[in-house]
Amino acid sequence: MASAAKDVTPVIVGGGISGLATAAALQNIAGVSCQILETCTLDEFKNNKAGAGAQLGPNGLKALRAIGGEELMQQCIEKGSVLKGNAIVVPGMPEPMVIPDTTEEETGLPQVFIRWGLLRELLSDQLDDGCEILTGTEHNICGYEVKDDGNVQIISKNKNVDHKEANLIVSAEGVRSKFRYFVNNDKCGIGQDEDINFLIEADIKETGRTNIKAVVPKVMDPESFKSGYTYAWFAQDGGVGCFAGPAGDGHSYWAISIADSVNEETKESVPFIAEDHLRNDPDAVKSELLDRLRGLGSEDCKFAIDLIEDTNPMSVYASRSAEQVKIGPYLQKDGKVVLVGDSAHAMPLSYGQSAAFALEDAAVLACCIRDNNSVESALNAYSERRVSRCVEMTQRSVERAAKAMKGEKAEDVSKWIFQWEIDE
Repeated sequence: MASAAKDVTPVIVGGGISGLATAAALQNIAGVSCQILETCTLDEFKNNKAGAGAQLGPNGLKALRAIGGEELMQQCIEKGSVLKGNAIVVPGMPEPMVIPDTTEEETGLPQVFIRWGLLRELLSDQLDDGCEILTGTEHNICGYEVKDDGNVQIISKNKNVDHKEANLIVSAEGVRSKFRYFVNNDKCGIGQDEDINFLIEADIKETGRTNIKAVVPKVMDPESFKSGYTYAWFAQDGGVGCFAGPAGDGHSYWAISIADSVNEETKESVPFIAEDHLRNDPDAVKSELLDRLRGLGSEDCKFAIDLIEDTNPMSVYASRSAEQVKIGPYLQKDGKVVLVGDSAHAMPLSYGQSAAFALEDAAVLACCIRDNNSVESALNAYSERRVSRCVEMTQRSVERAAKAMKGEKAEDVSKWIFQWEIDE
């Protein structure tokens, strides 16, 4: 049987974890080279200290193994921290509630937390000279066109985006994906008077929280914190959640989730941090965050405060929590555009599955291209294999996030998540 791999020439939009994983999977599984368009500069791209972190359970590790073999999976485990359990700091209790992690015992593979920049570097190192990464590229994309010969041309507001000849666009843009809008609305672009950012927001539902996170070159005090354990604390009113844990040799991560307040006069939601600070003022983000946590008057969140105090403001990442309004029924359009990673399934962070599902996407897409006889049939097969799982994961993540912030327990579906196999 002929393979779609012989006919496909992809261009990938986005050089983060999702885009690089897809490029590596296409190369190693399907024998397909591609070009990656990335908006950051070359220096920014090569910075392995960039980003916060990614948690990978057995499903993510199995996807890595499918993409780059046993060696890539083991490199990820060695460069990250194997998680041994969770400790929940409960108000009024002298010691945290400790829950050992039995994942490795049950599945043969652990849960690992690895710094985002290191994971990006591992994936980038997989790529040979046939894959070109174009940094500093145009980010004002407003559509694409299909030429008479079947190739595609990505278009920005002012000009055609400079990329190699390609007949498939792989969108790895992230949560606010322009190509998701094109796929879901059966369009190739926007009109002159339309605002693409406004249209994208209609595809996204904000969950009323601000998430702030970072990795810091500091180890949590071994006399006070169990080695290999993550720690969590929730304010009794559900307004604040604090999380921290190991992030590889000599590093720890922290993450804070803060609910919007309500203006008593207008009854409108007010984000914890103003939008201009969120995007442009890391010093203000760190300062306002510390003021908020200290103002809670609780020693129980001091583990997070200590890490934040030692964090370089330029390493802090803040964003509005958002989830996708609709996933599927297709993750592709006309055999010319396909969605991977957060472009395909933006979900809450409560199960920490964004990176792992992006790796799953990459491996499955490459297998579908290898095993189907046309590009369109390969992309349809990819949609069929991914949509139901991604919808289920998103629903479970929403439920868990809502209950966790209220101090309630949600059904744990980790076993279902971890049992994923590449040939399912």
